[in-house]
Amino acid sequence: MSRTQPYLSVVATSRNDNHGGNALWRTQHFVSGLAAQALAHEVPIELILVDWNPPTDNLSLVDALEWPRENSYFTYRVIQVPTSYHQQFKFADKLPLFQYLAKNVGIQRAQGDYVLATNIDILFSDKLMKFIKEGLQPGYCYRVDRFDIDPNIPGGLMFPEILKYADSHILRVNTLKGTLDYEQFQASRLKQIGRCLYKLLRIAIGYFLKNFNYYLTLPSLLKSSHKWRIGNLKKNLSSLVFSLKQQLGSRNKILHTCACGDFTLFSKQDWENLKGYPEWALYSWHIDSIVIYQAFHNGIKMVNLDSSYRIYHIEHGQGSGWTPEGANMLFNRLDKSSIEYLDDDDLEELFFQQLSNKKNCKKTVYNQVWGAPNQHFPES
Repeated sequence: MSRTQPYLSVVATSRNDNHGGNALWRTQHFVSGLAAQALAHEVPIELILVDWNPPTDNLSLVDALEWPRENSYFTYRVIQVPTSYHQQFKFADKLPLFQYLAKNVGIQRAQGDYVLATNIDILFSDKLMKFIKEGLQPGYCYRVDRFDIDPNIPGGLMFPEILKYADSHILRVNTLKGTLDYEQFQASRLKQIGRCLYKLLRIAIGYFLKNFNYYLTLPSLLKSSHKWRIGNLKKNLSSLVFSLKQQLGSRNKILHTCACGDFTLFSKQDWENLKGYPEWALYSWHIDSIVIYQAFHNGIKMVNLDSSYRIYHIEHGQGSGWTPEGANMLFNRLDKSSIEYLDDDDLEELFFQQLSNKKNCKKTVYNQVWGAPNQHFPES
């Protein structure tokens, strides 16, 4: 897959203000891990890191981080959005970073065939990276489960050892059906396997009873020609598989919005058609979910990969982002500061507006101009 143009653009945003605690340390793991996997799996990747409203008393991100060298599969671009641009938005004095405005800047300028919007404290499993190399298609939204891990990663580990550490230090899992602590997740997996096996058995027995007369004649059929037997067997197996799919249902019909800000993957053309994330100068809560709903109602198909195609999130301080334990602290801080954000009722209303547009054969688009295409931001 080696070529000059990147296959995948990975877009994230940050600023050197230590938000969430150890921000540079977490970002360094993200950058180094992504570069290591690009080389190991031979996937041409460009990282676009948007340095939004950089503080004047600290180094810029391009100078504060160590960047991989001599890696033919990994390039990086650091785009600096100055304070003067940030200050034109509402709540600029209270929110130093508008996450999805910043990501739109990166997505707009991405050169890859596919664009992954993520965050600076994410590590990707090798199985997921192999799928990205081989399995992507336009017209699909790719989503995965996020595994939150203990942040005390020992120093000096190579990236394969860091992934082993991540697998053995899981705190909770953000799944298709919500956030679970790791013990709950393991228990739910066992229950799910049991329910699935029970359902499969019921379907198989039902299918057998429905086709009982066919199986009564099986001894005589076995005496028929080999070619006829093989054809008939294939026909019945295909019928059984179709019956299983119809009755078990598809996980891809469910919108996986849990922790979707850490992994939303579309083709570049699909991002262009959606016109990026809604450019609302609010706290970032729920804006990541809106683009998933929007994509679904605009005809993009959902692909919810199972938990083996996982990402890992390096846990950070409470109150700096959402965790089950720190949720009240976060929203109390926002309310106290009079910072606007979308609540669950707002999200539901937007969902039904999109559904109404779909019924009227209209696409839902929130932006006309997006990602500041006419702004010339400094880039390293």
